[in-house]
Amino acid sequence: MTVSALEIAAALHLPPPTPQQQAVIEAPLTPSIVIAGAGSGKTETMANRVVWLLANDLVSVSGILGLTFTRKAAGELAHRIRSRIDQLSAARLTETVFDPFDSPTVATYNSFANSIFRDNALLVGREGDSSILSEASAWQIARRLVMGSTDDRLVGLDKSTDSLTEAVISLSRAMSENVVTSSEVVRMAEEFTGLAELPTGSKRVPTLNAELRASLQAVSALPVLVDLADRFAKEKVRRGFVEYSDQVALALSIAERVPRVAAEYRERFRVVLLDEYQDTSVVQTRLLSTLFGGRPVMAVGDPHQSIYGWRGASAANLGTFALDFTGDRSGALAFPLSTSWRNPVRVLDAANHLVAPLTEASTVPVSRLDPRPTAGQGQLDVFFGETVDEEAAAVAGWFAAELERPTPSGGVRSAAMLCRSIKRIGAFTSALTARRVRFHVLGLGGLLEEPAIADLVSALRVIYHPTAESELVRLLTGARWQVGLRDIASLSAVAVWLAERDHHHAKLDPALKQRIRESVVVDESRSLVDALDFVAEAPVGHRMLEHFSATGVERLRAAGRQLAFLRTRTGLDLPDLVNLVVQELLLDIEVAANEGSALGRASLDAFSEQIAAFIAADPSAGLGAFLSWLQEAEKRDRLSPRSDDPEPGTVQILTIHGSKGLEWDSVVVPRMVEGELPGKPQSKQGWLAFGELPYEFRGDSRELPVLAWRSAASQAEFAAAKQIFTEQIVDRYAEEQRRLVYVAVTRARGSLLLSGSFWSTTTKPRMPGLFLRELESAGLIPPDALPEGPASEDNPLAESTQLVPWPLSPLGSRAARVEAASRAVVDADAGATTPWSHDIDLLLAERRAGLEGEQLVVPTRVAASRFKDYVTDPDEVLRRLRRPMPERPYRQTRLGTRFHSWVESRFGRVGGSEQLDAGPGELDLDLDLDLDVDLDLDPVAASETPTIDGGAAEEEELQRLQVTFEASPWGGRKPEEVEIEIHLVLGGNIVVCKIDAVFRDGDRYQIVDWKTGRAPSGADDLEVKQLQLALYRLAYAQYRGIDPERIDAVFYFVSVDEIIAPDRVYSESELLALWEQVTATTAATSPGAPNPVAPTPPAPFSRRR
Repeated sequence: MTVSALEIAAALHLPPPTPQQQAVIEAPLTPSIVIAGAGSGKTETMANRVVWLLANDLVSVSGILGLTFTRKAAGELAHRIRSRIDQLSAARLTETVFDPFDSPTVATYNSFANSIFRDNALLVGREGDSSILSEASAWQIARRLVMGSTDDRLVGLDKSTDSLTEAVISLSRAMSENVVTSSEVVRMAEEFTGLAELPTGSKRVPTLNAELRASLQAVSALPVLVDLADRFAKEKVRRGFVEYSDQVALALSIAERVPRVAAEYRERFRVVLLDEYQDTSVVQTRLLSTLFGGRPVMAVGDPHQSIYGWRGASAANLGTFALDFTGDRSGALAFPLSTSWRNPVRVLDAANHLVAPLTEASTVPVSRLDPRPTAGQGQLDVFFGETVDEEAAAVAGWFAAELERPTPSGGVRSAAMLCRSIKRIGAFTSALTARRVRFHVLGLGGLLEEPAIADLVSALRVIYHPTAESELVRLLTGARWQVGLRDIASLSAVAVWLAERDHHHAKLDPALKQRIRESVVVDESRSLVDALDFVAEAPVGHRMLEHFSATGVERLRAAGRQLAFLRTRTGLDLPDLVNLVVQELLLDIEVAANEGSALGRASLDAFSEQIAAFIAADPSAGLGAFLSWLQEAEKRDRLSPRSDDPEPGTVQILTIHGSKGLEWDSVVVPRMVEGELPGKPQSKQGWLAFGELPYEFRGDSRELPVLAWRSAASQAEFAAAKQIFTEQIVDRYAEEQRRLVYVAVTRARGSLLLSGSFWSTTTKPRMPGLFLRELESAGLIPPDALPEGPASEDNPLAESTQLVPWPLSPLGSRAARVEAASRAVVDADAGATTPWSHDIDLLLAERRAGLEGEQLVVPTRVAASRFKDYVTDPDEVLRRLRRPMPERPYRQTRLGTRFHSWVESRFGRVGGSEQLDAGPGELDLDLDLDLDVDLDLDPVAASETPTIDGGAAEEEELQRLQVTFEASPWGGRKPEEVEIEIHLVLGGNIVVCKIDAVFRDGDRYQIVDWKTGRAPSGADDLEVKQLQLALYRLAYAQYRGIDPERIDAVFYFVSVDEIIAPDRVYSESELLALWEQVTATTAATSPGAPNPVAPTPPAPFSRRR
């Protein structure tokens, strides 16, 4: 007898599914497509379909495959499916007994492709353990290839190194994602260059017209770019790297060339769920249809939310699903999910109206979104001001009022400002600051907006680029040097004076000056950086110093000499150089002292992680390459989906592209004006732009604009064809902008504000954008919300003046009081101002610190594996924090690292913790603070010489550990989690717990921590190690929402094949009490003093081999 979805919901105490949801849940086992609108509950519906299939014995748990795009979405889907299976098992609706260690495979599209590649790589001549190439590493490898190329064709392209690097990477990925060979592209490019022979079509125009000349120049570059792309691909193979696009292409190659592999996957997975199908690329669709064509595949997506076309996604995939998976355009069932469980009525009405033109033109039927039965009216506000400053003030005021209101459940509201671009958000962040509204700019762009990081990057650009004038002005007028604007103007005059002179400062011949102007880019002939160097070394009384103030000269000399010193250190390794700049500019002290800094020291740490990611592929990478990559990385980061959780009480600022899949209580979409939202395409050239793959090679070419170049009989006909092509590009971009605003509007759970203003930095006013005008015409916003035109014919911002004291004092309103106090201190101790005073003070402070100790500031983030050090030996922690030293790389340490990696790879990151997709700009770059490669070295290992190279002995030892592990109690079991990192909040600090593995046995869980060193010998040693297991148990209990008493934790010392399990582990209250002792006593701890913190008497451990 069939169990219905309604019966299952009742038995599991879940809300009954709607008729639409029930149809999806009970759909027959045949290819089908679900058009799920924004917020329509697709994740819950997919999880409930899995339960229905299991309850009716239509599939086994392990026969289910679920794929989605982001790590967050995959984790959420996996968690819901696991929870529903647990509920189904408890409800006993079926006689089937579910194996607690059997779970469905839930992964991302790329991680699934990677598993195919990893398991079968040798079949295509590759190594399965190839490392993922990060964005930073890809940029560095491609850039080195470009710079090292001797191809004369590159000279004729007249492109910068960065432009060539970007083109090589982009073309390489496009060819991989569309399964195109180099020879095909080169052959087409050579054919296209034959258009140069076309007659003009007019006797009055005997030469090539501009349209054709520009097109020929771009397309003729393809052969040399393809050659570089091929070299890039070969270099990745040589170094053992693969990119995400490579994973899918290689998996496709395996599936097509080795039918046995495809057959195995079809046999293994009887039911396949494909989430966010509208975001799949051509090569992903081809792989999936090759593997699962004709099988029960259910694709879920929304063509209106296809906003990642720049990375190969296509809304047309939904329209061709039936053809791809059945061979028949009408061979698949179609189901709608059109109830929004997120948006209130007013917000939903606006979204439906804005997306209506796309609904009418869609190749698949898309239903209008309906509000949920209990939906409120919500709030839809509009503000359109005279200037961007007025707009920003209104937005800040709106957020301030919103955040004061509780959510319907009484909680603190979440909020976001979703921008088409975050390049010009200064007015908004300033207004939020003025209203004291907390905000957080997400992503790398947000990191670069942090004042300390902005100063750091500015300094790096100044010491590398002689034309980094804006960055230099930021530094000079900032808190450190506080140079006045009049002195900045005088510095500019020096730059002009130097540009007209040679290195002896003699005036240049007019003819030579003209030749210099013609040989360089505009404004490169003069440099504020050079002018600063001149001021720093100019003799006293030089006539070019006459226009500076005395204080200005003093400060400019100090700045110039310090920056010149840093310039002499650019030969240092990149991390060392950056650390030196941080110390010289006192940025580490600034972030520690600035109470208003949102991130503090964490911002510098995050920037260091970006550097580490960049130099991973090439430790010798230089400053110039890093600065170039940083700009490209920021752009990609803005366009990638984000997985950040909402921060109640804080306004998160991010791009609309980054908001996909997220939601907030209160949302603002600013700058809805002509030219911004909707915007205008940056280029109307399409595939005729530099480095673009011609559309005819794209898998979705049927949906793209067409350039009829082969049928052109003259240049005039080509120009006409190009005009039609350009119009199609503009129309297609307009559709993309409409999808973008639809995504933005549907992020709001309660309140939505749409804003704009006439005047910003433009010389002409920007009228209300098309989307605002459409809402006004539909009567969805008040008729008087949009002014007919600006009140002023000229930009008020250009005429307005604001008198402020400059330079601004870093002490703000406290400046006078602090400076008066400083003078009082100096006056009271006037006799202490000798040339040696500072050094004496430092020596006395060092002696005092040794005698009296100094306060230990416990970091916010603490690794679980280091928790015991804080508890048992705060003196050593104090010493290491005060003066950190690098660890020596022992063989035993590296062996532990390799063993952990092997175990992780062996288990393949099962379930929700399986290796997840991290597309461009989406990699988790958090420093692994708790790897716990066992540092309890045996006497032999501890006495050996530090080494960085492995050998036969290490390989033999690794193999011995692997054999031992295979025979252990866990060798044949499937873990619930592998290498999962959990952040545990304990007493105001975050304990970073990276758990090796979690196994499940019925309703109990077991945490296992692998150790490759020697087993502890004494009770005290065992006791302190128990702290780590206690933290892991508490963290996992909170992560899963289960009772800690249901969780056991053990150590497995693989080298001696010994399992050590505590008979009792510390409870949360005991851990908290220990930590409170640490934080309360570290201030009083001094070197050599008795340790005031000690754990309670050791709990007994059981040991077995």
